[in-house]
Amino acid sequence: MNMTEKKGDFVPTQKFKGMQVIDSKGSSVGTVRDIGVNIVEKRINLMVTARTGSDLQVAWEDIQSVVDVVLLRKEIELPKGPEIGQVPIPPPPPTANCPNCGTAVIPTARFCPKCGKQLK
Repeated sequence: MNMTEKKGDFVPTQKFKGMQVIDSKGSSVGTVRDIGVNIVEKRINLMVTARTGSDLQVAWEDIQSVVDVVLLRKEIELPKGPEIGQVPIPPPPPTANCPNCGTAVIPTARFCPKCGKQLK
């Protein structure tokens, strides 16, 4: 899809959704979520879900070209935040010990996994 070849043609907003956004340094910024239109100011922004999970808006004037990806004219510094896919690991459940053999068991266990003794 080359949106820069045919001047004057209208492009449906659905073609932008999901496109990767790359800044002028070649860094991945995120993906296009939608297109925002300010009717009063007659401005168009790309609404981007950044790779950090935050939302940002890119002014149409900051777009250099749109072919297979959206290439920006400037470098974008993303707000600090956890990268998508990095999920904090929950702490392990508290443990108790079997009164018969001393094996560590979770507090909700009804029987010891090692000796089979019924737990209270």
